[in-house]
Amino acid sequence: MVRFEVNTKDRFGITTEILYKLYNKKIDLVSMEVFPTKVCIKINDIDAKTKEILKEAICSIADVISVNEVELLSYEKNERQLLAVINSVDEGIISIDKNFKINIFNNYCQELFNYKKAEVVGRDIRDIVGNDDIIADLVNKGIEYDNIKSSLKHGDTTSSYITTGRRITNDYDETVGAVISIKDVNKAKQLVKIINKNNDDGPFKDIIGNSKSMGKVKKVTTTIAKSNSTVLLRGDSGTGKELFANAIHKLSDRKDERFVAINCAALPDSLLESELFGYEKGSFTGAMQSGKEGLFKEANKGTIFLDEIGELSMILQAKLLRVLQEGKIRKIGSSKEEAVDVRVIAATHKNLEKMIKDGTFREDLYYRLNVIPIKIPNLKERLDDIPILVQFFINKLNKKLNKDIRGFKKEFIDELMSYDWPGNVRELQNLIERAMNLCNGDILTTQHIVIDSIYKDEDITDSFIEEGEEIEFNSLKEEMERYEKEIIMKVYDSNKSYRSSAKILGISHTAVMNKIKKYNIKEDDL
Repeated sequence: MVRFEVNTKDRFGITTEILYKLYNKKIDLVSMEVFPTKVCIKINDIDAKTKEILKEAICSIADVISVNEVELLSYEKNERQLLAVINSVDEGIISIDKNFKINIFNNYCQELFNYKKAEVVGRDIRDIVGNDDIIADLVNKGIEYDNIKSSLKHGDTTSSYITTGRRITNDYDETVGAVISIKDVNKAKQLVKIINKNNDDGPFKDIIGNSKSMGKVKKVTTTIAKSNSTVLLRGDSGTGKELFANAIHKLSDRKDERFVAINCAALPDSLLESELFGYEKGSFTGAMQSGKEGLFKEANKGTIFLDEIGELSMILQAKLLRVLQEGKIRKIGSSKEEAVDVRVIAATHKNLEKMIKDGTFREDLYYRLNVIPIKIPNLKERLDDIPILVQFFINKLNKKLNKDIRGFKKEFIDELMSYDWPGNVRELQNLIERAMNLCNGDILTTQHIVIDSIYKDEDITDSFIEEGEEIEFNSLKEEMERYEKEIIMKVYDSNKSYRSSAKILGISHTAVMNKIKKYNIKEDDL
């Protein structure tokens, strides 16, 4: 192709005269752009001699200032720049006209849908993505949408993607086409993982659970985090007290300083004292020649977490009380006191009130520690969190165990929810790891459940499935839908309100209505 840019004065009829020169030379016009002082033409290839003849002919027209050969016309530059942008974004872009015909199909879409651009341009988009109502409503009714999850079938496999639709309008606000952006769900998840890895500062990232009781604890934690007052976390072993201590630190103004944790039950008194307060050189046999800073000094300006505070001896309780009262520490072997600015978070599963009566825990220390008491719920107090915890542990352990467990049967969850969980979340993780090891397939069933022998005497060999033995189960999608239906029925039955149910479920009231319609839930079912 040959392209010319003709610079002119702004005169009526000059474009017609340029076209006449092309006609007179029997040269076909491919495309043309007209501006007040510029006319751009695109013609089929001609030889060098004909080019010069044509340029001279156009230059002979009155008010033509110059004729220059150019690589691209203005609209071509804009179009190619736009396509470069469209092909550089990390999401699919499809543009269609009002008849649903595809005219733009970017590189991301070629990879996502496994189609070449040439194979789809000009085709009906519904042949590619299926007869999707949201696309029909976008073009026919002008109803735009955001982040709708859809599925696409490729042979025997189905992939999920998130799509957003925007209409293209004319000067009269009439829809003449649409632009659809598409994100692959798996790639979106990978991006989230990368972001989480690089920004590992979510205070509740490792605290899994959306139950009402956990929601209350998270709310209290957020409220008190900015304070410098001491916090006493109460809860049984395995409830996640250290996770909440860490969350308080991350939510506080001390988040950029150190978070130091120590288990007071893990060391004998002599070692624990030196760990907490440090020591001067030569203070005792085996001491480092240079001495050692204690954990309180290391945590200066930050937070120290004292787990199992109920295990402290009366002597160490007295020393800790002085730190809380005076904000000062004294190293072993030193007569000098040093000021420290540390927020103290303590935790225990013991009954400190009974210990005070028994004379094994100081009452004055109790009141210093118990300024902000927070009770972490046991797992049996938040059974609704078990499904999400199980899925979290499956995702976490699949790589470690070299497994590809996709999910679980409803009966598996039902049995877990009927158990008391004396070992709490720690015991649940233990059970899930054991179940995954026993599972030869990709779905966990009740046959894989072996309760820890400390609480229940059960032979692990009973949970192995013989080769050739079949387990019948529905697809993961069917099991999850059945479980979702039961939850929606239970919540709606107790509220009789779409909005109240939506608030409890954490979704919109429109979503509740759509799911009730999807599962054909009627009053008689409730």
